[in-house]
Amino acid sequence: MAISDAAAATGQPAHLIDNAHPARSGLGAAASAELGMDDTGAWRRGLRSTVTIDRRATDASPSGWPVPTGHRAGVTVLDLGLDADGRACRTVNRAHTVVVCRPTVPGVRLTEALLDQLGNQVVVVAAVGGRRWPGEVAASSGPRLRALRLAGQVVAVPLERRLEVTGLTGQPLPSSIQAAGRALLALLSSRRPGVALASVTTTSPGPFPGASR
Repeated sequence: MAISDAAAATGQPAHLIDNAHPARSGLGAAASAELGMDDTGAWRRGLRSTVTIDRRATDASPSGWPVPTGHRAGVTVLDLGLDADGRACRTVNRAHTVVVCRPTVPGVRLTEALLDQLGNQVVVVAAVGGRRWPGEVAASSGPRLRALRLAGQVVAVPLERRLEVTGLTGQPLPSSIQAAGRALLALLSSRRPGVALASVTTTSPGPFPGASR
């Protein structure tokens, strides 16, 4: 959500899609206005300022991705979640990828495994937690994650007590989270301008789609 909000703040059309099962979605209260189902009946649609939010409406996996009414070129943020299917994984091949992790020993190990799976794709990491990593976490980081940190491709996303209590709502994100979203968007835009964005989560992130899992 931080990325889609940042894109909308620049005047770009922004579309946020949550691929999580409805029971696991963290976006249930994130829209400021609910618009009902899309034409296929597979997605529940809402608006958050100028961001169009689509989240799955049924247990069945949708056969395709939703397209907002009057959609024009802009930024699409797709939160694949932990249980991405083949349809979702094929989408990643055509997109930027944001890997969301927590800077813990298990978190960085899981992140390294996912980075290996992503191969040579353009990747930025959103690290949910403090900017300074504990020594044992840094020591447990694999070569791909270390290289991304050295290249400035890891953005710290601070934990916010309010979001931990309330989850995502229709209210603006805290300023620190907004700043992280702007930093991520800037990195992605500089790497491959004009390409859709995809978010692949490796843990349960706080200020991103799927936060309340």
